[in-house]
Amino acid sequence: MFLAFVIVIVFAATMLIASFKDATTMTIPNWISLALIAAFILIIPFVWPGWAGLGTHVLVGATFFLGGFAMFAFGWLGGGDAKLMAATALWWQWPDAILYVLYTTIFGALLAVALMMGRRFIPVRILTAPWAYKMFKDEKKMPYGLALAAGALCTLPQSQLFLRAIGL
Repeated sequence: MFLAFVIVIVFAATMLIASFKDATTMTIPNWISLALIAAFILIIPFVWPGWAGLGTHVLVGATFFLGGFAMFAFGWLGGGDAKLMAATALWWQWPDAILYVLYTTIFGALLAVALMMGRRFIPVRILTAPWAYKMFKDEKKMPYGLALAAGALCTLPQSQLFLRAIGL
């Protein structure tokens, strides 16, 4: 149970920091994605899925990396978002990855609607916090790290890695 607690604390803290940084600066620092990868490397021996399972984790992460790279190249996703998505996907098996995409899509849609409504109905000049002003002023950017973090936090309790950590 202690391992599950450590996983939740490390994973949740990393995701919350990523979402905070993206919301306030529209960037996700590289150290956040590197911390997620390092945490995975430190935790995986304690929830050892076997070599095939480890290979699946790496394949899922690589697939999301390539997908994120393509989305970045087309201008659909920021570089920090693409790196965070790939580092997070390293924690998943394929069923977890499907949930992650589903949850992230739902939260991304809700975020997009909230931003569109806010940009339409909130007079930007009354926003006093610089981060809020920037978020609602720039109509071409969206802090998608919020959706990625929310999707990851909803996926974690159902993930194979976490279920192994709690002994299921």
